[in-house]
Amino acid sequence: MDIVIEEIQKDTRSQDLAKKPIKKLLWQFALPSIIAMSASSIYNLCDSIFIGHGVDAMAIAGLAITFPLMNISAAFGAMIGIGSGALTSVRLGEGNHRQTSLILGTLLRMDFIIGIFFTTLGLIFLDPILRLFGASDVTLPYARDYMQIILMGNIITHSFLGMNDIMRASGYPERAMIAQLIAVVTNIVLDYLFIFVFHWGMRGAAIATVLGQVLALCFELWHYSRKSSIVHFTRESLHFRWSIVRNILAVGISPFCVNVCGCIVVIFINKALMTQGGGDGDTYVAAYGIMNRLGMLLIMMVMGFSQGMQPIAGFNLGAKKFDRVRQVLKYAYLCATCIMVVGYTIIFFFPRQLTMLFTTDDHLIDISAYALRFALCMFPFVGGQMITIAFFQSIRRASKAIFLSMTRQLLFLLPLLIFLPQWIGTDGVWYSMIISDIISSILGIILLSHQMRQFKHLHSARQIVSS
Repeated sequence: MDIVIEEIQKDTRSQDLAKKPIKKLLWQFALPSIIAMSASSIYNLCDSIFIGHGVDAMAIAGLAITFPLMNISAAFGAMIGIGSGALTSVRLGEGNHRQTSLILGTLLRMDFIIGIFFTTLGLIFLDPILRLFGASDVTLPYARDYMQIILMGNIITHSFLGMNDIMRASGYPERAMIAQLIAVVTNIVLDYLFIFVFHWGMRGAAIATVLGQVLALCFELWHYSRKSSIVHFTRESLHFRWSIVRNILAVGISPFCVNVCGCIVVIFINKALMTQGGGDGDTYVAAYGIMNRLGMLLIMMVMGFSQGMQPIAGFNLGAKKFDRVRQVLKYAYLCATCIMVVGYTIIFFFPRQLTMLFTTDDHLIDISAYALRFALCMFPFVGGQMITIAFFQSIRRASKAIFLSMTRQLLFLLPLLIFLPQWIGTDGVWYSMIISDIISSILGIILLSHQMRQFKHLHSARQIVSS
């Protein structure tokens, strides 16, 4: 009887992905992701707010120094998690349920192996790495205290995020949202307790992060232990499959490159701000940290749409329903653009009020408010750019996603960061972001239009064959 119920549940979810109206389906998958990603971003905001008010204004700069190392860690996690999620969606669309459990087992082993390697190297060379990323004598102790704890919880972080990607891709966006919310709510409560009550400073913020992910990971393990879940643990899933590793890496290399490029870019941003900011270098780095946290709230909301789009696009690509693939892209692109337009409008009119959430330092507020309004002015176009990259990942066109990501970060932004700050000071950092977003958005539109024409032709050809 249980087996029959399980098969009915699987068939119902597959039927939804194949036939349910795209708008309703996208909101069904995207809304839980948007709530989860927004909550995660709100946690990061609260983390910075608690650190800014409960530790020190320069502690925000120390937190900003850790961003490149966090990006490298996220690069490995995204490579495995997003690659596994995209592959799971396609296999479900093909009706290959057996291999989805093998993907889950392979993901956990990859996360464990890479996590151990990254944690060991990170802890051994932590101080030199942070110095390379722009840490000063003032900010190094804050950055070190935070990253030592985060690195020790690295395996937990990767496993939690990777299994969340597969959970969402296999048709359980609500449970993926619950797991994220468990981590976020726990983080916020413990953040306040550890910083303001126990006075553990940066270490307290990091411990709160790891403990929140431990509880979320326990919830995910419960989900995958249930045979009624479309993807669940089996004896066969315990075996390592090199063929699956290759397929995961083929898709996951794109988000890996995005995060590594992001790491390189942040290093150059921090270095440029420290150099051109003179005696206010640490203050400019703190301002960038505040801008990053606020901008990330909008980016996370768009990522919610991209994550909602992924299983729909991947499943229908596997099922060769090309018209539905085109429909989900168009609607996700429109929604992402609307989020960014509304978000930047709020930032434009209330930059000082937003900055004052993090600090009472008047000089830091002035620099941050200016940077927010100026450097993020291209955000209304960034949403579509993000959806484009995520779409190419979802339909297993990793080369195009990599090309867009690499050109934006390395071909456009990095050279601008090298030269413009030398000519016009700290404003050169903000101009570099604006110009690179303009060029990469245009390039993304060109590549996406070409891909849409291909799907339109494939859809027409399939209709002719069917008739």
